[in-house]
Amino acid sequence: MRSLKAVSTDALASAARQLSYALQQSPNLDEAFRKLYTAADERRRATLAQLEGLLRSAQPEAVESAVVRSYPYSTLRWVLSRAPTPERSAATVFQEFRRQESFSAGSAAVAWSEFAGFLTYLGAVLAILIVVATMYATFILPQFRSLYRGLGSELPRLTQFAFGGRGSVFTVLLLASLLLLTFLAWFIYALRRRLRRYTPMPARFQKVPLVGPVARAYNQYLWLSCARLLTAGGVPATDALRLAAQRWNIGDLDEQGRGLETPVASDLVISARLGKLEEELQFQQEAAAEAFLTALARCRRRARVILTICTYFLVATFVSAMYLPIFSLGSNI
Repeated sequence: MRSLKAVSTDALASAARQLSYALQQSPNLDEAFRKLYTAADERRRATLAQLEGLLRSAQPEAVESAVVRSYPYSTLRWVLSRAPTPERSAATVFQEFRRQESFSAGSAAVAWSEFAGFLTYLGAVLAILIVVATMYATFILPQFRSLYRGLGSELPRLTQFAFGGRGSVFTVLLLASLLLLTFLAWFIYALRRRLRRYTPMPARFQKVPLVGPVARAYNQYLWLSCARLLTAGGVPATDALRLAAQRWNIGDLDEQGRGLETPVASDLVISARLGKLEEELQFQQEAAAEAFLTALARCRRRARVILTICTYFLVATFVSAMYLPIFSLGSNI
């Protein structure tokens, strides 16, 4: 079978919809696909072949993930394999997946656009600062140090603070700011990739300051979204939440499917007892999408404030430390 990469979700959703029409007039799945292949052109046949592969596939999970690990179709294949009648629910599943894929694409664009500008600017400022500070410490500072020693004095304290060696506070702050900026850029890149691939963020990121709320909000959105896909495939909402939590070991359920002590889990448990779990699942999934975007925006604001303060403090300290030996020279003569 050809790679699933070549077929868009829109094309698969259209083929699934046509399949649902054909099934209404056919005794079985084979006859429905035969009718579709007969009426389709070459491009449509390639799409139908991909859809048929998704519906008929019985690959073990490990093999499946190795084949399509870079794309979200492994999740679709997993969802359809849990559906009671995958051939009849494929159109509904793809329709829901298209909606979620649109949100993921928009979120990836938002994540990049909101972070790229200030990360690029501050990264350029820090890079220039490192180059200038290195040149100053290598070529100019030794001359000032020799001059002051010849006068029987020491460099100003601020200059010693800034250029006291590799272990100076200035150097540590500079490296820490550069490390934070690099980590944020890498985190946003990883988040974009996982949004496109429909895979969760590692649990360890949920404990990291600044980006932890983003990772938690994204994983909760992914859990509820996967559960929505399962319910679109005909899986009962209770089983859908449990299966989605077990697939990636995320969500507000334990291994036995019981709700943990979180507001979302409590609302889902109460709704299940009232017979309104599917309605509550839809509401919570939409709320989780908004919470993820809110957490992302809050992370951007905080990261921008922290990095801007650190960068401008370093620049001001460097400029002051660089010119202070000149201004203080008269008092030492």
